Amino acid sequence: MKRVLILFLFAILLTSFASADIILNKQPKEIYNLGDIIEVPATIKTTNSIQGSLQMDLICNGPSINFYKNGVKLIAGEEKKFDSSIVLTKDIIGTIKGKCKIKAALLGEFVLTNEFRISDQLKVYVQMDSKEFNPGTKIFIDGSAVKENGEDVEGIIEVEFSSVKVGNTNESSNKTETVTMVLTDSVSNGFFSIEVDLAEDMAAGIHPMKLKVYEKDVNGVITNQGFTDSSIRILQLPTNLEIVFENAQVEPGTNLNVKAILHDQTGEQIDTRAILTVKKSDGTIIEQTEKPTNEFLIIPIAYNEPPAKWKAVAVSNEFMTESSFNITEKRDIEMEIINNTLFITNKGNVLYNETVVVKIGNQTMNLNTTLKVDETKKYKLSAPEGEYEIEILADGEERITQNVLLTGKSIDVKESANSAFTLIRHPFVWIFIVAILGFVAFIIFKKGYKKSFFGYIPFKKSKGDVPFLPLKKNTVIHSKNKAELSLAIKGEKQNSSVVCLKIKNLKEIQSVKSNAEETLQKIADLAEDNKAVIYENQENFFFIFAPTKTKTFKSEKSAIDLAKKTKQILDEHNKMAKQKISFGISLNYGTIVGTQEPESFKFMSMGTLITTAKKIANISEGETFLSDKFRARLGAEIRTEKHKKGDLEIYTIKEIKDREEHKDFIKSFLNRLEGKN
Repeated sequence: MKRVLILFLFAILLTSFASADIILNKQPKEIYNLGDIIEVPATIKTTNSIQGSLQMDLICNGPSINFYKNGVKLIAGEEKKFDSSIVLTKDIIGTIKGKCKIKAALLGEFVLTNEFRISDQLKVYVQMDSKEFNPGTKIFIDGSAVKENGEDVEGIIEVEFSSVKVGNTNESSNKTETVTMVLTDSVSNGFFSIEVDLAEDMAAGIHPMKLKVYEKDVNGVITNQGFTDSSIRILQLPTNLEIVFENAQVEPGTNLNVKAILHDQTGEQIDTRAILTVKKSDGTIIEQTEKPTNEFLIIPIAYNEPPAKWKAVAVSNEFMTESSFNITEKRDIEMEIINNTLFITNKGNVLYNETVVVKIGNQTMNLNTTLKVDETKKYKLSAPEGEYEIEILADGEERITQNVLLTGKSIDVKESANSAFTLIRHPFVWIFIVAILGFVAFIIFKKGYKKSFFGYIPFKKSKGDVPFLPLKKNTVIHSKNKAELSLAIKGEKQNSSVVCLKIKNLKEIQSVKSNAEETLQKIADLAEDNKAVIYENQENFFFIFAPTKTKTFKSEKSAIDLAKKTKQILDEHNKMAKQKISFGISLNYGTIVGTQEPESFKFMSMGTLITTAKKIANISEGETFLSDKFRARLGAEIRTEKHKKGDLEIYTIKEIKDREEHKDFIKSFLNRLEGKN
């Protein structure tokens, strides 16, 4: 019994050691895409007789799928080949992807293939000769697509991109909408070419594109797919040039603000440049310059410019357009009382024919005033001797309230007659004049006379027959064009530019020996070379550009040039000299009444011309400040920056625009414009 049991165990051991070798005849490739077939041929060799089942499993990151199973019955020493394969479709492998191996097993023995990867990705490449296009054109998007296993794609391409369109442009604010386009075409042998028609109203800018390439199986299920992003730039295409006025009804004495706007295909502004021309109704060109689009050209309109319809013409990118605006009617008068005389001047641009109400004390009088443009009338105010409150109303508004010393028999307002007639009515004036002339003739022809009656030292005439006058006491500079302030003067009323130089440490300069006075004399000589008259008032030196002296009504640039050179001279002095000069410079514009007399230019400041210039120069610390009135005279020729100093609004110069650099360009444009006309 014991021997039988031992034989039985020995038989079992011989059976369990029956062996079979599993040989994989082919290793998988490194990578497969969905839809591919993985072939795994295997050979079974035995040393003993076996009977069992050969099983193939796909193992990917843990999960496994059995895709092959076949029965095996071999005698000892026999071998057999088995052809196994798996098609990588979703209905077989589901969502399995990534790193995988195949396991072949038989009767507890198994072998593993090399590691490989299953992918559903495609690589997409876009090829475009250009990425910038005009709206309304046709473009072609070319490219290629390959599987990760290196094989060409046979599938479909979808191109999706968004275009912005402008809605109803007749509405006050344009509405925009974003339209998404999806275009489909085929991919053959790994290549594709898709045609796109761009809308004419496609907005300028960068438009992103999404490209999707995919393959499908026989059931229409997407297997492999790939994505890439690209973009195209839509250029701005000029379609319309517009002229915009800040106000198409321009009041004289204000500024015309006009600009050109070049629109693209969606109505958006194109940043470029335009030539703007402003013409009077008779065709006279007032201003012509090149400006950036959407930047206002500012042109001061004279206070007395007659009512008319003017035109503005804009040229940019081969577009030309014109538009008109109106210079409106303006009825306005300027009034002031000097001593006991009321001056009324028509500062409008049409005939002034209204009633002016004058109240002297408790008595009211009406003046039926008729004034041509720029005409001035004078009215003598009289009343029994005393101080009276004068109120003047015009156009329903109170214009003047002022206390004035008056004399006369009764309260009255009379228009002053011409001075020449006044002299005729008073013969005793002629007697006085004849006596003075006779005395002067006696002095001139008297032999050996060396001194004038007034005790002046005889002078020699300098170059240009301009007399050199002796210095007054406390005078700092020598002046051939001296100006003196007079409170009672009969002269010509004129608008003038004034440069005020304030020397803040003048007493300190005069108390020590230095070359500071030579520096100031250099500035004075420079001012006189520019035909300015010089008025000296304590620490203030006023350089007045009066039209009767400069022979021009446009002296603002000369004033700026003088102020600029004055600052340069003083800055250079302060760099080199031990005795520094503390100074301030201002520029103002206003009205004076002036006349040239033998010894000097006599003038009277109207309004606050001189006092404002003093105030601005006083707050300057070596800078050049402009008043608002002076800045308004320059318009677009100069760029300024506004500052607030206490209760004063002042301006500093940021840029002086040089129109000479555009001279040839403007001349060429004018010739073209005249040719078209």
